[in-house]
Amino acid sequence: MESGTVKTTAEKLAEKDGITFYRINSEKFKTNRVDIFFLDRLERQRASANAIIPSVLKRGCSKFETQRELEARLEELYGAVVDGGCSKKGETQIVSFHMSHIADSYTSSRDNLFDQCSELLMCILQNPVAEDNGFKVPVFRQERDNLVDYIRSRINDKMRFSFLRCIEEMCSGEAFAIPDEGYEEDALLLTPQKTFAIYREMVESYPCYVYMSGSIDDGSAQRFIEQFSQVARAGIRKVEFPDVAKTVKEVRRVDESMNVNQGKLCMGFRTNVSPSSPDYYPLVVYNGILGGDVHSKLFQNVREKASLAYYAQSVLEKYKGLMVIMSGIEQENRDKAEKIILRQFEDMREGNITREEIDATKKSLRTGIKTMQDSQGAIVDFFLSQHLSQDGEDFESMAEKLEAVTIDDVVRVAGKIQLDTIYFLKPDGTQPQEDPQAELLDEPMEGGF
Repeated sequence: MESGTVKTTAEKLAEKDGITFYRINSEKFKTNRVDIFFLDRLERQRASANAIIPSVLKRGCSKFETQRELEARLEELYGAVVDGGCSKKGETQIVSFHMSHIADSYTSSRDNLFDQCSELLMCILQNPVAEDNGFKVPVFRQERDNLVDYIRSRINDKMRFSFLRCIEEMCSGEAFAIPDEGYEEDALLLTPQKTFAIYREMVESYPCYVYMSGSIDDGSAQRFIEQFSQVARAGIRKVEFPDVAKTVKEVRRVDESMNVNQGKLCMGFRTNVSPSSPDYYPLVVYNGILGGDVHSKLFQNVREKASLAYYAQSVLEKYKGLMVIMSGIEQENRDKAEKIILRQFEDMREGNITREEIDATKKSLRTGIKTMQDSQGAIVDFFLSQHLSQDGEDFESMAEKLEAVTIDDVVRVAGKIQLDTIYFLKPDGTQPQEDPQAELLDEPMEGGF
């Protein structure tokens, strides 16, 4: 850590009724922010309802019943932002909300904006616009239609679509196969009343993590905690991360056709490394050497040397113990590309790793850790991940553990990883909808730490 740099940490402030409050200590931001995460087991019967809840809630509350009134209030608060979304970490679905506003020291009136903005956030979260024991029908229908449109649009990004299909096939019968936002047919069956009932379950019984970051004084933080804790909570759901160990008895092969210009090859692996295992850090370095950046074996051998792929990378799913290798290739090059990819996988097992490769990977990881600390949202996501896996790491200690990884550690972890599923999305011979040049612009998917 550089001399004079303030360490970024998460300070636990309180814990009550399944809600844990943290304050992120960092002095580099001009905004104050609150992030709220409700956790639920990823189950099909609630997935789409959980996904739609943030969109409906941010359309208004009891004090500002329309979206126009709410937006006008946010403008009065110096352009404050309230938003929300849904994601998953392993087999846990996360319903999230966040509020951010400019710090008081940068306003002319020096109002206590945090108290005003957090009061608005609580109104949205705890007092939504409702009628007949459900959400307001016109708003609910609009957001349900938006959710359905979003689910249908997954197919438009063929790189991500093939990744999701690989996950669905590899984890068939497991909760992780359920997409973040659920399925179209389930979303269409939602009603204002059914969704409102699940919303009540969320605020009353889902485990919750709350993070405050920025220049928030102790008094404001305590008032927010007290305000948040006013909702009666009981029967807190238990959310656990399952054992990731799984022995692969036979590699599955799944081919599908679509009107695409270029084939999409995805290869799913079981890492057999849990997020709390000491081997997780060697696994991160392993992934970096194999396919994490432009110096990686996949990029250099599949794309640069053999010129077989438009992109070639690997990403980790920390909480499910998965790794997916993705590559965009011409259909006729499939066998060649697959053979070279598996050769890199075997090279890792056999210890064919150079000092230059591990040094370049560690340098890339150091840069990633430093870059994360430039974003409040990324910092919060980092600490949420650490708290969920019960690591207790901060940025500095994580960097130290990654730096300490040896080639022997990487080889040991490589021996645990097993190929599970090979998925190939191939052209069906019809006129492709894709822009052939678009493949060259694909951004890498994030693997995370």
